[in-house]
Amino acid sequence: MLETDEIDRIRHIFLHPRPHVSISQAMALLGWTRLEMSDAIEAGEVELWTTPVGKWFPRTEMMAKALEIWPLHVIEEALGAEADGILPQAIRTAELRVRLPRHHIDMLEYRADQQETTVSGVLARELDGIASAHIEELSSALPGFAEAMAWPG
Repeated sequence: MLETDEIDRIRHIFLHPRPHVSISQAMALLGWTRLEMSDAIEAGEVELWTTPVGKWFPRTEMMAKALEIWPLHVIEEALGAEADGILPQAIRTAELRVRLPRHHIDMLEYRADQQETTVSGVLARELDGIASAHIEELSSALPGFAEAMAWPG
């Protein structure tokens, strides 16, 4: 179950009407410390917008970081009915039942605990790695695949 604070942060990130927020606001929404933000900026993991008034954290950048922090099904849950208007159909989650050897299940549960996420989150990240390795083939074969992989832009 999501904490109220997490729900509020996720909703603000994805439903915020402005194209950017301040760096301190982005830190609070992403749950980052000042050091984590500085490290991300220095490493080029985030790109800031520079205007005559100062530096800003773009909304699309915040959405991308949110997708790294929370599994997509958690974001969908936080957005509720508004997820339909925000998330492209191709990245919306759907249930998939599979049968796996027990050691695979144990491994997935272990990795989820280690990464403080869900089994779905672990699988999604691993599948994103496979998708990135085969992006050209999959983009040609699957309509909407390239757009889904490029979102949020």
